[in-house]
Amino acid sequence: MLDETAGDVVVVVVEGEHDIYTAPTLRERLDEALGRGGGIVVDLTAATFVDSSVLGALLDARRRAIEAGQGYVVCVGDAVEPGVQRILDITGLVPVLPVIQGREEAITAARSTNGTSE
Repeated sequence: MLDETAGDVVVVVVEGEHDIYTAPTLRERLDEALGRGGGIVVDLTAATFVDSSVLGALLDARRRAIEAGQGYVVCVGDAVEPGVQRILDITGLVPVLPVIQGREEAITAARSTNGTSE
C-alpha cells in the first residue's frame, strides 16, 4: 500500500488482497488523506480482492469527505479483478462511491467534486 500525491489530490493505492485484517491499516491511511484536506482518490487498479470490511472503510471515508467538502472517488483499471468487481456488483456501490475508470480521470473528478453527490 502506498500513497501518492497529485498536487492537491491524495491517491491511496490499494494493491493485492484486502480484508478484515488489513482494513484497519486502510482506515488509518484514509484518515491521513482526509486530514490533508484535498481531494482523495482510492486506486483499486492493483487490488485483487476486497471484502465488505474494506468497502465499509471506503464508505466511511467517503461520508467524512462529503461532510468536509472534499472530493472523493474510487478508481479501477480497464480490467477490474473479479474479486473486486464482484463485491462492487453485489453491494451496488458503484453509483454511491463513485467508481471511475482510470487514475487521471479520477484525479480530475476528485479535484472538481466539491463533496456533494452529483
